[in-house]
Amino acid sequence: MPAPTFQYTYSDRLPSRNNGLAFVASIRVYWRRDPSNGSQPTSPRIVARTIRAVVEGIAQQSSVLRLHVAEEEIEEVLRKRLPFVDDGAEILNAHVSLTVDQETLDSAMRLERLLHEQELDELARRQAKGRADFLRDVMLKDPASARIYTMFELSPRIGGPSAHVDLDRLVQQVNDWHPEARWIGIAQILHDFLNGLSEGGRKDLLNIIQHAISLLGTPHQAARFSDIAGEPDGPVSISESSMPRLDE
Repeated sequence: MPAPTFQYTYSDRLPSRNNGLAFVASIRVYWRRDPSNGSQPTSPRIVARTIRAVVEGIAQQSSVLRLHVAEEEIEEVLRKRLPFVDDGAEILNAHVSLTVDQETLDSAMRLERLLHEQELDELARRQAKGRADFLRDVMLKDPASARIYTMFELSPRIGGPSAHVDLDRLVQQVNDWHPEARWIGIAQILHDFLNGLSEGGRKDLLNIIQHAISLLGTPHQAARFSDIAGEPDGPVSISESSMPRLDE
């Protein structure tokens, strides 16, 4: 004689792919005890846990704004899996219906709009960077290239210098601040070198630089460096005669 069939109906909350938002699931399960399990008891809670393990993965990949799609995908998974035996119970059939309250829908729509705006912002940033890279690396690479491009009627999406811009000065500025410019490379090396020094080593190096600027630079440059780096801790062991002079 086959084991009696039980029906268990319950509600559950299934997280969706929308951060912090969930479906409310009404689940009805038809099941019976697995004869091979002997006299071991099987409770409805075990059955509920089994069904949740099957359907929650689908819910987590679904948006609360596409409720009917989530229901159809859950139904398809259950149709392929049922019937099956798990944890002492034979799950014969199951039906899952999903609902979402208005507050959850409103929150999901706000999240969707926010994500859409973030995607638009990211697209705008990529486009701006692409235009900037083109201007720096191609159009303004050298004065000749800059003048050739000004002869074309360029798309507004590409952009370019206006007719009143001093192209030679602009090209010079762009190349001075290019990431591969020599002085920027030197600055990066010095930055890494400073970070690898102890606090005392950093102070000694700043004192050496301060002394060099005092000998080779202008008083204004020496004063600015002193304001930024702080007053030297004391004299450094560099003789003035060992430093090259700018007027030599």
